Amino acid sequence: MMRPVKTLLHGLADRGQAEEAGALGVDGAVIELGDGRGMALTSSAAVAVVSGLPPLMARLVLLRPDQELPRGVWGAVTELGQAPPEEAFLHILRVEQEHLDPERIPLEVDALWVRPAQSGTAAVTRFDFRAIERLSFRHRIILELPDGAAGVETAIRLARPYAVLFGACVWQHPGIIDFERLEAALAVVARMNKRVFNE
Repeated sequence: MMRPVKTLLHGLADRGQAEEAGALGVDGAVIELGDGRGMALTSSAAVAVVSGLPPLMARLVLLRPDQELPRGVWGAVTELGQAPPEEAFLHILRVEQEHLDPERIPLEVDALWVRPAQSGTAAVTRFDFRAIERLSFRHRIILELPDGAAGVETAIRLARPYAVLFGACVWQHPGIIDFERLEAALAVVARMNKRVFNE
């Protein structure tokens, strides 16, 4: 690791939970835009959630094609082949483990959010760490951890990612965060960062 590992949370759908996530020290939140059902928030609902985040916490939205950034959001998360809005300060590309083809990934993205392989158990071993290491020479890597606190140390040790992302592994159900699980996972990241960087 060349720098402390950052933490991202995907799935906030409530302003109160956004405030709680900010109080725990999460570095950034990814809010999903959609039709207003579950955690796929309308633009106005996303603005309400974002308003609960601390000032310096990164604000990102997972966009579907032709959606615009809501007010107060800094960056866009898109899928392969989907262009980000021009006003996005940051552009993160979400890629499935099975599609880690360097030829298909544009160089100009700010980071790659790598999702684990869809088959197998909910464990960090669902990543191809050799492929991730090769990509890390060209891109900042954000690993979506499928097993929460249990996989943090292995992921950081083997992948040396820019950030780890907690999604379904810390949800009670989509749109509702289990803060005990999140806090346990964040504690492992903090311990690893302190061990390496004394932070």
